[in-house]
Amino acid sequence: MTRASDTIRPAHCGDMAGLAALIHAAVHQGAAGAYTAQQRAAWSPAPRTASAMAERLSGQIILAAEDARGLSGVFTLTADGETDFAYVRPDRKGDGLAGRLYDAVLAEARRRALTGLTVQASHIARRFFEKRGWTLVETQTVRPNGVAMENHRMMLNLSR
Repeated sequence: MTRASDTIRPAHCGDMAGLAALIHAAVHQGAAGAYTAQQRAAWSPAPRTASAMAERLSGQIILAAEDARGLSGVFTLTADGETDFAYVRPDRKGDGLAGRLYDAVLAEARRRALTGLTVQASHIARRFFEKRGWTLVETQTVRPNGVAMENHRMMLNLSR
């Protein structure tokens, strides 16, 4: 169950280093059962610097979750409706926080009158999105830093 002390808010510049560390931990610990150590190292060789994170997320809606221990999750949305980042801190996996972040991003997409959303989901995220009505478009092989791994292009129709 999501903790009562969680706050979901727009991220700010001071969050970038913390978000980079959170994402790195989510890849290396949270995705350990779905991807090999080599794949996880290629996906996130090291946490991005704050400036690199800010540049990577430039122009996106960035919703951050925070609990008593600090940043606990992040979901982002591009102007054209791609859910680019969807991560929670490993100790928060499975407690409902991702669902609350997702609901907040979905509400923002509807507020902006987007008619559809897309995502390139990991094996773990695919299950999360499928439970929420997303459709698999294709499973694809990507090669971050030259290492082959699969992810899943998915879409959600919001015009219904």
